[in-house]
Amino acid sequence: MGRARRSLSEMTVNGKERHAEVATRQTLIRDIALIGAAALILRAVAALLVPWAPYLDASYYTVVAENLAIGNGFNVPVIWAYLDVGAQIPGEPVLPIPSNAHWPPLGPLVAAAGMVVFGPTWDAGEIPMVLISAAVPPMTYLVGWELFHSRRIAIGAAVLALFPGPLFILYPAIDNFALIGLFGTMVLYASMRAVRSSRPDWWLILAGVAAGGAALTRIDGVLLTVAPATAWLIGRGWSGWSRVGSRPSWVGGFASTGAFLLVISPWLIRNLLVFGAALPSTGGHTLWITSYNEQFSVGHEISLATYLDWGWANVFGSKFETWAIVFGRTLVLMGGFLVLPFVGGLWAFRRRPELAPFLVYFGLVFFLMGALFTFHAPQSAWYHTAPAWLGFAYPVALAGIAPTFTRLGRYWRFLGRPQTHAFLAGIGLLAGVVLSVLGSASLYGGWLSSRERDEAAASFFRDRGLTGDVVMYRDASKLHLLTGNPAIAIPYDPNPVIEEVARAYDARWMVVSRLEEETRAPLDLWGGGKAVDAEGNQAMWLADDPAFETEFVRIFEILPAVSDR
Repeated sequence: MGRARRSLSEMTVNGKERHAEVATRQTLIRDIALIGAAALILRAVAALLVPWAPYLDASYYTVVAENLAIGNGFNVPVIWAYLDVGAQIPGEPVLPIPSNAHWPPLGPLVAAAGMVVFGPTWDAGEIPMVLISAAVPPMTYLVGWELFHSRRIAIGAAVLALFPGPLFILYPAIDNFALIGLFGTMVLYASMRAVRSSRPDWWLILAGVAAGGAALTRIDGVLLTVAPATAWLIGRGWSGWSRVGSRPSWVGGFASTGAFLLVISPWLIRNLLVFGAALPSTGGHTLWITSYNEQFSVGHEISLATYLDWGWANVFGSKFETWAIVFGRTLVLMGGFLVLPFVGGLWAFRRRPELAPFLVYFGLVFFLMGALFTFHAPQSAWYHTAPAWLGFAYPVALAGIAPTFTRLGRYWRFLGRPQTHAFLAGIGLLAGVVLSVLGSASLYGGWLSSRERDEAAASFFRDRGLTGDVVMYRDASKLHLLTGNPAIAIPYDPNPVIEEVARAYDARWMVVSRLEEETRAPLDLWGGGKAVDAEGNQAMWLADDPAFETEFVRIFEILPAVSDR
C-alpha cells in the first residue's frame, strides 16, 4: 500500500512538472510571437520614415545591390573611396570598377534578393533587412530566458532590443546592421549552448557557420570566432571556467573551423582572382592612419613608419580617447543608466561558463576598437558592431541590477531592496526607449539636411541633361543613385592630387557642399578656382565661379588641362 501511495504521489508530481513545462513552453512561444510581431511593425515604421539611402555606407551598398539585381555583378560606376582601387590612382583608371574591395558582400547580396523580386529600388532592398532585423528582439528574449530563467528579464531585454539606441532607425537600412545582429547573436547563442550541451559538436558547427556569415557581413565579424573557440576550450577543460556540459571532440572543433572557412572561402577566392589578394584593402590605410579622413587619401605615404613618426604620445593618447568614446557609445546603446548594472553584471557573472564566450568576445572587440580601429570606432564602427553583442548585453544588464545594487546597498540600504531593483529596471527600460527615440530623431534630422543638399546638387545634372558626365562628390554613390552619373569621391589630399584624380577619370564637375555650422567646405574648395589649400596650392583647374549655387552647395566645372585649351 505504501509503495502504491508513493508511486501515485510520484506520478502526481511528475504530472504537475510536465504540465508546468508545457505551460512554460506555451508562454515562451506566445511571448516570442508577440515580440516578433512588435519588432516587425517597428522596423517597418523605421523603414518607411527613411525612403532613401541616407548616408555613405548605405548609398554604396545600394548601388552594389542594384547592379547585382540588374545583372551587372559586382561592378559599380562609382568610387566611394580610393580604398577600392588600392588607395592610389590606378595605372588604367576606368569606370565602372569591381566593387567591394574594402567591404564584404553579404549586405548588398541580401538587399539584391529583395530587388530581384520587387524591383531595383531602395524600398525593395530594405525588405530583407526589415525581416532579418525583426528576428533580433525575439532572439534576445530567448537569450535572456535561457541565461536567467526570468520572464521579466527576458521581456525587458526584448524591449531594449526593440529600441536599441540609434540602431532603431539604422536596423532597416541597406547596410550590415541587421545581418551582424542576426549572425552575431547566433554565434554567441550557439557557443553558449555548446558549453552546456550533451552534444556540443553540432552547436560548435552552427557557431562556425554563423561566424562565417558575420565575416561576410563585416570584416571584424571574424572576431566572433573566439566565441566557439572559447566554448571548445571550456568543454575540453582547458580554461579557467568549469565544464558543465559534455566534452566536445577534436572533430567538432575542426568541423567548426572548417564550416567557417567553407562559408567565407568563395569570397576570398573571388578577391584573389579579381584583386590579387584575399583582403585587398587591409593594410596601411586601415591600420596606420593618424586621422579618420586619412584613409581617403591617395597622395601621401601611410605606413607603420609614418604612424610611429606621429609620436608615442599621439599614438597612445588617440587609443585611450577612442576607448572613452566607445564607452560613451555603449552608454547610449544601453539606455544610459543600464551601463552601470551591465558592467556590474559582467563582474558578477564572470565565472558562469555559459557566459564565457560572450565575455571573451565582448572584451576582445572592445579592446581592438581602440587598439586597431582607433579612428573607425568613434565614427560608426562601434555602432556597426554593436548588434552582434547587444542580444547578450541587455539580459546581462537587467540581471546585473540585483547584484550591483545589492553591493552598493552596503553604503545605502535603500539600494539593496528588491522593490528598488524593480523600480530601477523600469527606469532603465524607460530611459532606453527615450534615448533610442531621441538618438534616432537626431540622426533623422541630419539625414534630412543632407538630403536637401544632395537633391539640390542632383537637380543641376538632371535638369541640364548632364547625367553622363563624371562627377566628383563627397558621397559619389548617393549622387549616382539620384542622377545616374558615374561619380568618384574627392580624395582628402592637396589640390594638385585632387586635380590629378580628376584628370585620370575625366571628371567634368566638382560638387562642393558644407554643413550649416561650417563657414567653408572641409577641403577648402568652396571658393572654386580661387581656393587655396593648406600648402598654398590654388585650385586653378576649377572654374572661379560656380555653375550652380545654393546656400550650402556649389558646383564648379573642372576646366580642361592647359595643354588641351
